[in-house]
Amino acid sequence: MHRTLFTPSMVETFRSCKRAYEIAFSKYADGNGSSSAAAICRKFILKGIAEINKSRLANVNQVQKYVGQNWPAEKLAEQLGEKENNTRAFLFAFKALSRYVNQPYVRQGAHTVAVALKLRARVAHVRVYVEDTIDLVLWHPEQKLLEFVDFQTQPLKLMDPAWPSADMLFKQHLAERLKIRWPFEKLVLTSCRVTATEISTNTISLDDSSTSRLHWQDMLKTLEEMKQPPSKDARQCSSGLTENCRYCSALTPVLQVSESGKLELLFKTA
Repeated sequence: MHRTLFTPSMVETFRSCKRAYEIAFSKYADGNGSSSAAAICRKFILKGIAEINKSRLANVNQVQKYVGQNWPAEKLAEQLGEKENNTRAFLFAFKALSRYVNQPYVRQGAHTVAVALKLRARVAHVRVYVEDTIDLVLWHPEQKLLEFVDFQTQPLKLMDPAWPSADMLFKQHLAERLKIRWPFEKLVLTSCRVTATEISTNTISLDDSSTSRLHWQDMLKTLEEMKQPPSKDARQCSSGLTENCRYCSALTPVLQVSESGKLELLFKTA
């Protein structure tokens, strides 16, 4: 069966290690795969940031109530085990959201037009769909500028328009669907890191240059390869070493001895 829907993270994994991509696809294709503790915490923080951007949470007291009522304690207990680690994750999420509610991302003259916007568009050349979620969309009417804001808790990665990532290329392609509502002439992407101690940003312009078009052609080749059925032959890890790459290490189950003395599978968390 051909695969027809792809996200930036799927492309990044495929390009880094095809073996890890096949493991991840089989593990999460049915929607029953378990997420790592880091992924659960990140998802919770992003939901909290979305609530703040929607003006549903306006102060620290409301954030405290929100975190207390919605914290995924049971899911994290399965991943983290020790109560102390769960408490640390709880405090990190609470402090990060408290910092953001007091210092939300705003731009002078910009209007918040969408929060947690999921976009999907067809790529006609390879007959597949690409999908991504835009955490925050800002419209600058005077400048005819559309700004995508991507929130994260990890250190900001260097974004270079000369070597655009899959995430950047996807967002540029998906933005075309929004031109009817917001006729932008310029598109920018802002990465905003939110942690318990700081809020930092990095903004670049996503121009429809010859360089980006060249990289999009490479993306089309990647999507064409990704949509093919999985190989019947077992793939090797891209590391080529006895140890797995970081993608395979996070997805490959290992055996551990449970408290009852039984062997059980354990998926490492990234």
